[in-house]
Amino acid sequence: MKLTLLDYTQNILSALSSDEVNSISDSSESLQVAEIVRTTFFNIIARAGLPEQKKLFQLESSGSVIQPNLMLVPEGIRSIEWLKYFDASSQTLMYKYVTILPIQQFVDYVNGYNTADANVDVLNFTTDSKTFLFNYRDDKTPQFCTIISDFYVIFDSFDQTLDSTLQASKTECFGSAAPIWLMEDSFIPNIDEEQVPLLLNEAKSLAYFELKQTPHVKAEQEAKRQWSSLQRDKSIDNKPSYFDQLPNYGRVSAYRNRGPFFRWR
Repeated sequence: MKLTLLDYTQNILSALSSDEVNSISDSSESLQVAEIVRTTFFNIIARAGLPEQKKLFQLESSGSVIQPNLMLVPEGIRSIEWLKYFDASSQTLMYKYVTILPIQQFVDYVNGYNTADANVDVLNFTTDSKTFLFNYRDDKTPQFCTIISDFYVIFDSFDQTLDSTLQASKTECFGSAAPIWLMEDSFIPNIDEEQVPLLLNEAKSLAYFELKQTPHVKAEQEAKRQWSSLQRDKSIDNKPSYFDQLPNYGRVSAYRNRGPFFRWR
């Protein structure tokens, strides 16, 4: 069963033999405990890399006809594992993978476009008060892109017969998002039920240390046990199945038709 922030706060205050509260804002101590729960939550997320923080999302359009092949990474996105763009020019009408290239490789690729050709234009991209030029084609769905400053996504092309710029609604991405936290009584931290005891005991241990200057031995023991359980489960989850470990005697790979798979951080 998942707990609200108020549930965590009340439980920890009870362990501290403190006064009961009906809201995290009822006392300075309850606010301190709520803040400790928040700190503990982000520590666990950073240490464990829990999959709850991964999600589908869309890029943001530049909205500028003079930067039609430029898009933006939404606020709160930490990494992109794969990126697709809808290809309306093909008969299949489907999302196609866009290969994310390192900056140098991308620059070398688009520099191969001849700016004397009618279907090639140049993007003026300014960052840190410096302007850089990127060639791009204006007659096809993007195939490659690169990510600059963890925020700007520059594509090798776009199709001006379909849109004046690349469209947010035609992107499909998957990656890690920064976890959301609200200092509200009813807020429920986004972790699996199996990790609730870990968050509770880690927060309880930290609260004892910060507010009472003494360790909570039982909470520390429980937290260690939960960490061991979490790491064991992650190891099992990431282990290939028996079928996947068999030799590939002509078996079609599940990834053969999935397109390129790149990870950006």
